[in-house]
Amino acid sequence: MFMEFQVRNARSDGEWQQACSLLHQVYVNGGYTTDQQAAAFMVRERFENQCETIVAVHDDGRVWGAVLFLNEASSIRQLAQAGEREFRLLGVAETARGQGVGQSLVQACIDRAHAAGAASLVLWTQPKMLAAQRLYERLGFERWPSRDQADERGFTRLVYVRNCLNQRC
Repeated sequence: MFMEFQVRNARSDGEWQQACSLLHQVYVNGGYTTDQQAAAFMVRERFENQCETIVAVHDDGRVWGAVLFLNEASSIRQLAQAGEREFRLLGVAETARGQGVGQSLVQACIDRAHAAGAASLVLWTQPKMLAAQRLYERLGFERWPSRDQADERGFTRLVYVRNCLNQRC
């Protein structure tokens, strides 16, 4: 049974808090980052307006997924070069996985990059995030190993790029 949900920018502090809680659960409880790293990042995002917080909101008002679509001039960009857009921290509630939430959130980023006239959309993921890698590849992203980066936590950040010049980004 597929859930009914709407993808849009977070509209309230309550939705933003739910998104933060969800991302904390996915990334910290999932073992991808630490509490300290996550808390510092989310406060910075919230108060410096570095991104759009895009959420998938279930019909009952619960946030089932979230992603951060970085502003072009965001100081927290890690990959985006001139003419590119970047998204970070895609997370889907465990109970909502397999329902198209992640795909819908990534598609929202693709649509925003296209609307902004971006040459490409970039992201990085951890090597153990296999489901995310399959999703990105299914949505037209390609691995770009020459842009991979070492991460201080002991792994290589795997970079994915979706070219917007040869396809609708």
